[in-house]
Amino acid sequence: MSDKEFPWGPHAPPLSAPPAPAAAPPPHQLSPVMGTDPDSQHIRLFDQSPEQVWNAHLAELERWAEANRKDARNDTLAFWALKVPAIVASASAGICAHFEWTTVSVISGAVASVCVIVDGILPRGMLRNTHLRAFHDLRILTSRMTAQLRSSDGKPEVIVRKIIRESEAERERIAAYIRDAETALKPGDKG
Repeated sequence: MSDKEFPWGPHAPPLSAPPAPAAAPPPHQLSPVMGTDPDSQHIRLFDQSPEQVWNAHLAELERWAEANRKDARNDTLAFWALKVPAIVASASAGICAHFEWTTVSVISGAVASVCVIVDGILPRGMLRNTHLRAFHDLRILTSRMTAQLRSSDGKPEVIVRKIIRESEAERERIAAYIRDAETALKPGDKG
């Protein structure tokens, strides 16, 4: 299939398609069964062009990937939030003890101890690797779908539906391992 027949993708310039109506809700608010939003506006998924369906699906995957990247960053910060003060406080306690600043040394040691105890009881940031893995898996899924689209022949409507349907198993696998990781931890463990 040539790019002229099916030119869109994540990095392709937008085609001159008619703009969506101003009142159209985001795709995640559409009911897949009825094809309408919660306010009963008559916007049907099957009335969208293949390009609109494709772009909406890729945009949804991209939002999910970016949310996972943000969660991975937040988990990294949460993981080190009490470890860095504990390291600094314990190192400064030793230095203060060397210079015989007993009060400062005791306070630094106490701060380090409190940080270690709180971090041990309420560990945070444990899902960093899971969220980072999901980010990369979603980007790989998007790339694979785009490559499959570019190498397919046939009617765009059929190709888009087929690729999205086939990608659903991978999307569900990613969602399942995120759910499993998040529910495996105790409520205070997540960060």
